[in-house]
Parts: sequence; structure tokens; C-alpha cells
Amino acid sequence: MFSICTIHNFLKRIVLLLFLYSSYLCAQEVSPAVQQLRTNLNRLNNEKQLDSIGFLIQNHLEKNKLSGFELQLLLFFQGNYYSQIARTSDAITVLEKAVASRVEGKNAESIYNKSLFLLSDLHFTQKEYKKAFYYADLCKDKFALPNRAHEYIVLHLICGYYHYVNYDYKKSTEEFLLAEAAAKKYDRCKLSEVYVKTARIYSRRNQLDRAKRTITESVRIADSCDALENKINAIRTLREILVEHGEYEAAHKTFEKLDRLVGIEDIQTRNIRIDSFQTANKIKLKDQQNKNLKRINNSKEIKLQKQKAALVASLIGISLLVILLYCIFVLTRKQKLNNEKLKLQKAEIEDKNKELKRLNLLHQKIFTVISHDFKEPITTLKVLLDNEEVLSSENKTVSLYIKSINQQLEQADGMLTSLLDWAKAELITTVSNNSEIKLVELISRAKKELSHQLKAKNIQIENRVLRETAIVFNPTVLSIVLRNIINNAIKFSYENSVIIIEYENNEIIIKDFGKGVEPKKIDKLFKKSINPGLGTNLESGFGIGLYLCQELMLKNKGSLDVFNNESAGCTFKIMLPK
Repeated sequence: MFSICTIHNFLKRIVLLLFLYSSYLCAQEVSPAVQQLRTNLNRLNNEKQLDSIGFLIQNHLEKNKLSGFELQLLLFFQGNYYSQIARTSDAITVLEKAVASRVEGKNAESIYNKSLFLLSDLHFTQKEYKKAFYYADLCKDKFALPNRAHEYIVLHLICGYYHYVNYDYKKSTEEFLLAEAAAKKYDRCKLSEVYVKTARIYSRRNQLDRAKRTITESVRIADSCDALENKINAIRTLREILVEHGEYEAAHKTFEKLDRLVGIEDIQTRNIRIDSFQTANKIKLKDQQNKNLKRINNSKEIKLQKQKAALVASLIGISLLVILLYCIFVLTRKQKLNNEKLKLQKAEIEDKNKELKRLNLLHQKIFTVISHDFKEPITTLKVLLDNEEVLSSENKTVSLYIKSINQQLEQADGMLTSLLDWAKAELITTVSNNSEIKLVELISRAKKELSHQLKAKNIQIENRVLRETAIVFNPTVLSIVLRNIINNAIKFSYENSVIIIEYENNEIIIKDFGKGVEPKKIDKLFKKSINPGLGTNLESGFGIGLYLCQELMLKNKGSLDVFNNESAGCTFKIMLPK
């Protein structure tokens, strides 16, 4: 049987072997070839020979046999290369592949964390702050001070800015303070970036002067470190803060300074790229010589293909030109025919306009004849029947017939007046002939025209309008409206009553003390279809007078309103335009 000591020694040997085997695996994680590749990529990256990096990476990626760590390493450097030549979307895609191809091992873990760092920085540059924070939070604890001070500061700035964007100023300030402390101790030039982001919090808290001082300190540090990009970011942030606080003149001056600095930065970037291209061209020269041999062999075939393509293109171009010329010919001919049709239509329209003008004049003459040759006899008959001798006839039957005839003539005269007003309204344009009117004179004229109706019911009109009251309006329209509304007031007033007319606040108010308006009809009073009913002496109407008045007032930017009085009767308001 095995003793306990023997078992213990056996286990110790097993553990030792496992330790040696794991050490062997770690030692084999980076082969000499991979180590040489990594050294070359780091050197080219430090020398900013970007295109040489791209060329070297592409050559290695074309190899079929790559270890997991080689693939992860190449993807990381390719992503870094894309980020430096401003192919941000490609850089993000490649770096996500590098993260996904993560393998075990110390060196692989380092590349994994660096890939996370670059992803966070790129998303932050794209203003995708949520994704930037996600990647930063995964790796910010992996970069310890003082060796990885740069990554430590950048990651805390990204986290702080994410909290700032989400209005969590407490967490944001905590992150910025960590970054500031590290920058002061290990990398003072990074303070420029820290102060730029800290100034934004001061601005949000309405501490504008403190924000300005912080930006000024950031610019000073950037100048001392010859960090043009940091200086540009600081001045750009100052301009945004000034705009937020409404200091537009100062913001404009800042923009002019910013524009000059951006121009300088563009020149420097272009020079770096030119140097990089020159170095890359030397590396590619040998490869290009081999490719040129193949191009020379294929040049004749390519030239022939180009000639064929040129011939085909010429034929297509000529065909398109012929089609275009034909289309132009057809369209021109069609346009000519359309023009002739338009001329004929124009001539027809002119003939129809002449005919309409003739008919319009004829209508005016017809209404003139009606108003003279039809209304005049009615007026004469009314005067005759009002004669005291006729009215005092002892024959009761004759007196009854005379009274009925007189009432019918009154209704016929009212109907004719309304129809003539209606025709006149149709001939009146939307707004025309506005002039200053003495309102008292216009009311007196309406009172005179309605004197017979007033006398028949012994109704008095109490005109409370001041003599000096003058308004600007269409006199024809206002005359029609006044006559119709006063006539309506007489019709629905009781005998021996009074009608009051006032003017106040650009409104003519006509108040009677008659039977008023039924509540169910008051909202429909100015509608065309309403029949207003019988008057207090059984006077009838045709329901067009008030509708006509409302239409005339609306055409001339005025309106009518009506409501029943608390005691008796109703009140009309003629509201004139202001």
C-alpha cells in the first residue's frame, strides 16, 4: 500500500508538471515569427508609416495558416491602421472581429484589452457615447498606473463624458477628477483634454466664468505641449459654450481663430500622409515591378477592349442623339398644335366674355325697368288707397277689400324691394366704394323710406346716434342693411311702441320691444331657407331680407348678430369692420 507521504510526493510532481506545461504553452504563445511581425508593426506605427502597415498586414492576412493569436494580433493592428487613416467604420468592424477572435494567454489578453480601448475611443469619436461607455467600462480597470497612464486617462474621460451626456454630473465629475489626478502626476499634456470636458460641466451649471478660465488653462497646456489638436478642441468647445449662453459676438471671434487653427492642422496632417506614402511606395516598388510585367502582357488586349467599348459607346451616343432630335421634333410639332388650339380657345373665351358683358348690361336695364315701371304703379296705388275719402267709405265691404288690397300691395312692395336689393347685391363686388358716411343722415333716409309702415302702426324711431358720428363703409350696402333691419323691427313690433337706434364701439344697435324671435329660429335667422313668420299685424315676408343683409356684410368684412331682450323684443347689431 502507498503511504501518505508517497501520495503527497506524487501529487506534488503532477502539479509541477502541469505548471511546467502551462509555462511552456505561454512561452509558445508568441513564436519568433509572430514576435518579429509584432515588432515590425509597432515600429511602423511609431514612425507613422501607415500605408506600410496596411501593406504588411494585408500580406500576412492572405496566408492560409494563422494561429489564433496571429489573427487576433493582425486584426488589432489593421483596426488601428484604419482608425489612423480615418476609415472609422472599417476600423470598428475589424476591431469587433479582433475582440470576437480572443484566445487564451497573457499576450492575447493584452491585445484584447487594447482592442476594447480602441473600440471605445472610436465610438466616442463617432459620438456614439453609449457604445463607447460599454467598451470603456469593460477594460478601464485593466490599464493600471503608471505604465498605462494614457489609456487610463482616456477611458475615465469617456466614462465621465457619458455620464455628462446623461446629466449625471456627480458621476461625471468623479470620473474627470480621477483622470485629472492621473494626468497631473503622469501626463500633464492630457490635462488639456480633461479641462475641456470639465468646462462643459461648469457651463451646464451656469458657471460661465469658471468654464472660460478652465478652457483658457486647457489652451495654455496645449500650447506648452505643442498639441494643436487639443488646442482646436478647446477653442471649439469654448465657441459652443459661448453660443449656449448667447454670447454670439465672442463666439464669432472664436470661430475665426478656430478656422485658422484647423487650416494649420490640415496642412500638418497632409504632410504626414505624404511622408507615409513615400515610405510605402519604396516598400511596394518591388511588388509593382512584378505586376508591371503582367500588365505589359495584357495591355494590348485591354487596349483592344477599350477601342471596342469606345465604338459601342459612340454608336449608342449617336442613337441617343437621333432619338433626342426626333423627340424634339415631335414635341415642337405638338407644341405648335397646342398653341393653335389655345389661340382658338382664347378667341372663344373673348367672345363669351363679350356676350356676358352684354347680358349683364341687359340685366341691369331689366331691373331698372322693373324698379321704375312696376314699383311706381304700386306706390301710386298705395297713396291712392291711403286717401282719407277712400278709407272713410261707408260701404263696409268696400272698406274691407280696400284694407286687404292695401295689405297685399304692402307685401308686394316689400317683396319687390327685397328682390331689387337682392339683384343689386349680386352686382355689387366683394368690397367697393367705401367712403365716409354721416350715420344720422343714412338712418334718417331709411326712416323716410319706411314712413308709411311706421305711420300704419304708430311706431316712433328714437335715433340716439350723435350727429357728428361718421363711419367709413359702402353707403349702398349699409343703406340696404339698415332699411331691411328697421323694416323687420317694425314688422315684429306692437302698435304704439318705439324702436331705439344707437352707435357704440363700431356697432349700430337697433332695439325693438315687439314679439322677439323664437329660440329655435334664432340660430337659423340668417340662413337662406328660414321663413321668419308673421308680424304683429299678420305681415308676411319671403325670408330673404335678413339673409341678404348677412351676405352683404360678410362680403364687406362685417357681420350681423341678434339676440332677444330680457323684457321684450330683440336687438340687432350691425358690426362694422375695424
